Amino acid sequence: MRLVFVALFSLLLSACQSPSQHYEFARAAPQPLAEQTAALLGAVVEVDITPPPGLPKAGFSTWAEYGDGFRTRLKARVFYLRPKGGEPLVLVQTDLLAGSEILHAALSQRLAAVTEIAPQNLVLTANHTHAAPGQYFGSDFYNKHASNAAGFDQRWFNFLAQRIEGAILQVRGQLRPAKLAVGQTEIWGQTRNRSLEPYLNNLEVTDKDASPARVFQAINPTLTMVRIDLQGSDGQYRPRGAFSSFSIHGTGIGSDTGFYHADVWAYIANELAWRVQQHYGLAEKPIHGAFEATHGDVAPNEKPGQLGYAEARRVGSNIGAQAFALFRQLDGQLRDEVQLHSALREVDVLQQPSIGAISLCQPAVGAALAAGASEHLSPVIWRLPFIHPGQPKTWFADDCQGAKHWLGTSWLQPLILPPAEFPHRLLIQTLQIDNSYWAMLPFEVTVMSGQLIAKQLQQTLADAGRPAAPLVVSSVANGYTGYVTTPSEYALQYYEGGHTLYGPQTAPFLAAHSGRLLGEMLARGNFADLPVSRDFDLQLGEFWPTAQTEAQPRQLLQPPQLISGEEEPYWRLQWQDQAPAAMAFEQPLLQIETLQQGQWQPFSRDGRLDDDQGFDLAVRWLGQNDYEARWYNPPTDGATYRLRIAPRAGQPALSALLSRQTVGVPGSR
Repeated sequence: MRLVFVALFSLLLSACQSPSQHYEFARAAPQPLAEQTAALLGAVVEVDITPPPGLPKAGFSTWAEYGDGFRTRLKARVFYLRPKGGEPLVLVQTDLLAGSEILHAALSQRLAAVTEIAPQNLVLTANHTHAAPGQYFGSDFYNKHASNAAGFDQRWFNFLAQRIEGAILQVRGQLRPAKLAVGQTEIWGQTRNRSLEPYLNNLEVTDKDASPARVFQAINPTLTMVRIDLQGSDGQYRPRGAFSSFSIHGTGIGSDTGFYHADVWAYIANELAWRVQQHYGLAEKPIHGAFEATHGDVAPNEKPGQLGYAEARRVGSNIGAQAFALFRQLDGQLRDEVQLHSALREVDVLQQPSIGAISLCQPAVGAALAAGASEHLSPVIWRLPFIHPGQPKTWFADDCQGAKHWLGTSWLQPLILPPAEFPHRLLIQTLQIDNSYWAMLPFEVTVMSGQLIAKQLQQTLADAGRPAAPLVVSSVANGYTGYVTTPSEYALQYYEGGHTLYGPQTAPFLAAHSGRLLGEMLARGNFADLPVSRDFDLQLGEFWPTAQTEAQPRQLLQPPQLISGEEEPYWRLQWQDQAPAAMAFEQPLLQIETLQQGQWQPFSRDGRLDDDQGFDLAVRWLGQNDYEARWYNPPTDGATYRLRIAPRAGQPALSALLSRQTVGVPGSR
């Protein structure tokens, strides 16, 4: 994520201009578990969380655009697993920048009141796309500074909470006997380390080779997958889905697009799902939820100067294809006798800044953060002294924050950004999924920070008499608190170190807490160490659109046009419709059809439908009640196709012919 503070004076103004709101979430006792005869029950559901246009997008801060439509839809995918005699595990993967502690609190309260799902059983993961809305975080800090506008949007938050809660309740109603398998593979060549010098500064990295090829080796190549098969009415088990954790930043597409999209992760998720459907002959496409591992200094390996959709598709599809190979390898490892455990602890680091001899600092924004990450440098700003990466403080560096130059100086920054405004209530979670152990953390964890944390987890297993096991450290889960670098990486003050808010001991602090929590989970089983209630006092922003224009009858505004000569050719169609608030963007809207034996049929390529659930159909809002549909990368066979726009707000479907022989000829409704 790139967080840019362009002018401290503007921050001072933004900190005072919004009213506040109070939230309280009391922890409820979960409902009793229902009886089950199967050793393992499971279900998987996918729900669309694409909002209407108009919301600020999180990840590129000042340089982001307001959302004006979607190129790939945003989804939430829910995976429910429950062993016989045990508590469930509900993992939610989202196409969002990060988890959210207020969202976790809201869902925990609602679910515990009506289900067997306790707070420790719920995991909110994210793929860290930089093209989904922000404004849903539990701290003013990131509601202000992660996006191109400030404030917590109550309607967007309510939409997210309702869609995800509905999906969880839906998945509970679809439980069937299940089998799962956990596997790992290494994927090379699709990612690179974007901050090599800090990585090489680690004492544990003994090979200091800094040649250009080293960036492709200084990564976390491990993809961890949990495959889930469900029993059908015929008694046979068939693939239903998988969730995977991998290390790659959601920055394959730049900040200059207004589309909502899931970035490289859209291709990772769908490539595997399509391949599984075809290989196993499934009537329904399975669901793949992919989310971050230790990605803090890992970027997509896109060709230099070619940042964009085509390269993001190439990288993501390659990763998805290799994930499919792992999926197939798990065919013979599926079983239903598995261990599932989870533990959750809230740590308020302003009240509890120490664990043992390890202490965090008061939070501070580093000047290097304003430079931006290496592949998305802030224009001009990144060249300035102290902001330029790799210029640590060398005088008066004996305070807690050490090498960090405070943005705006250490005396002015606290006046504008008081410590209480920073995210400071950390949800730290550990999981056991069969023979694997997971640390779920609300930070962007660098590769070597992840190794430090994993080493502590492995030591905890050894201390408990458990054998060595696959370990996963997952970033941006359940909340968002910036970055975590190792002390050695922090010392050089690149972007990642500048965004490590709580100082050089953050990684050891998280390792100690994760190790302690894992040890307690192994000894006690499932538990949550949470306050009875949680208060969120957030400043508001209103971006979700309301109906401001009168409903209009649907009509084409101009004949379809074929646009070529760009990165991707596309058909363009503009039409008039309802106001954005009435368009239900979370529902399917666009479909390509082809004429077969005199009948229009859904068009597919290689078994993959060309509709707005894939990669190539996009919608842009042009203002008022006007929209533009785009069909990217259309076939060049000269055949006749039709774009169908689904009914909305009582208006019938609208269609238009797309043919190189009949360019500009509209179809009938």
